[in-house]
Amino acid sequence: MKNKIVKPYYALLLLLIVFMLISSQGIGNYSNTADFERVKTIEDAIQKAAVQCYAIEGSYPPFEYLVTHYGLIINEEAYYYHYELIASNIKPIIAVYKKW
Repeated sequence: MKNKIVKPYYALLLLLIVFMLISSQGIGNYSNTADFERVKTIEDAIQKAAVQCYAIEGSYPPFEYLVTHYGLIINEEAYYYHYELIASNIKPIIAVYKKW
């Protein structure tokens, strides 16, 4: 008689484990998507500041100039910033990478 009662509990336990695994995978995917969107937003902010400087001053500035004169706030503890200035009249190459 005990075996008949125990089997539904195993099924419920298995179902709970499967649900937890699927939930944790979904949370991980959401976190990765949020990280990607944050990086894209930071890149866009740097791009906008550089273009604004070009429109006002006539040349693309070094990265440090954007930070000091255009209110760009950076977080060097959380992200790597790649800002390659080719020439003063060519849009710089901008990339941001999340530190692990």
